[in-house]
Order: sequence, then structure tokens, then C-alpha cells
Amino acid sequence: MLRMQNIRKIFKTEMVETHALRDFNLEVEEGDFVAVTGPSGSGKTTFLNVAGLLETFDGGDYLLDGQSVKGMNDTQLARLRNEKIGFIFQSFNLLPDLNLFDNVDVPLRYRGFKAAERKRRIEEALEVVGLASRMKHLPAQLSGGQQQRVAIARALAGRPRFLLADEPTGNLDSQMATSVLDLMQEINNQGTTIIMVTHDPMLAKRASRNIFVRDGQVSEVGKEDDIVELLHKTAQVG
Repeated sequence: MLRMQNIRKIFKTEMVETHALRDFNLEVEEGDFVAVTGPSGSGKTTFLNVAGLLETFDGGDYLLDGQSVKGMNDTQLARLRNEKIGFIFQSFNLLPDLNLFDNVDVPLRYRGFKAAERKRRIEEALEVVGLASRMKHLPAQLSGGQQQRVAIARALAGRPRFLLADEPTGNLDSQMATSVLDLMQEINNQGTTIIMVTHDPMLAKRASRNIFVRDGQVSEVGKEDDIVELLHKTAQVG
């Protein structure tokens, strides 16, 4: 589903050259639920941006669903991203003046779906996240957990091959976070591949597989309890 081989990403200024990813190697199989953890500045967000085709890379190769993205232009990357990937962010990124139906509709309009197809996808996605009865509500009329569910519905409506989630419960209390993670696990059980970046060791334990990133490299791949211990140690050092 996703294969990165010796990926390098370098950020340069006049004075500093920062190697955000260095010989980064990772394989994610279809149906995986992967938690990507590690200390701040380790390269997690850069990895997510490269994986989501939001940033290019400076070396190595990246195969998405069996297709190399190396050398693709912006138009090709945008098309592949829209067809294959759904995004869930810490901030819900909902448009406050649009109701739930229209918020989910926005990316589908960009992809050129006809109105009947968009309506069917939107209603199905909102049904999956348990908000079909509130599709005419505005985001401000919902709780934080419900707004994140709308963001998930927006991602699901495009029927992506996999979801990339960046701290998806970071702005939620523990009860809402548990509800959102339950939903993500249900979506994963139905076959959608999920890659989730998180600082929270308890959320990492909910994933079926854990990746630990340090200094721009995958330094540990192990059982959930191993990752939780590494996160605790890293937090104590920081």
C-alpha cells in the first residue's frame, strides 16, 4: 500500500541545512492501522506530509499503491492525492458558515462529481460517523468530538485508499478522544488503511502496529508496550 525506501528530506536556509528525514524506510500493508510516534522534531510531521503528497522529497523512492510518485509534477500529485488519500487533522478545518452536508461536499466538488453522486456519498459518510440526522447543522452547533467526526466523514466521502491522521484527538477531551478512536478502529476494521501520528502513548496502543521515529529515521518497530515505554522515556528526557 505504501513503501518508502531511503527517503531523504532536507530543509535549507542560507545558514542551516536540516535533514528532516534521512534514509527513511517504511512499508505499510493494506488494512494496517499504524501509529507513528516519537519526540517533537523527530520527523513525524514531515513524514506525514511526504506520505500525503503535500511535500516532495530529495532522495529515495516512494511507492503509493504500487505506483512510484518520484518525478511526478504538481498536477499528477494532486490527482493521485485526491484519488487515494483522506486527511484528518488536529484542527477540524471545517468551514463555519457551511452546514455539515456542504462541508463534506467541498472536496467532492473539486473532484468534479455530479450532484447525485455527491449527495449519495455525503449521506453515506455522515451515516457512518453517526451524524446523518444533523447534516443541516452548522459546525458551531456541535461538540468538538462531533466536529472531528464531520472531518472524518469529509475524508471518507472521497473513498480514499488510506487515511492520514495528524494528532486527530489532540483538541479533544479523553471521552471524546475515545469516541473518535473507536470510530477510526471501526473504519479500519472495514478495510481502510490508517496512518496516525500521535504523541499520546495510550492512543498508540489502540493501533495494530507502532512505528517509532527518531532523528528522521524509523528507529524502533515493535510491540505497543515497547512504544509506550519509549514515549514515556522520551517525554522524561525532554
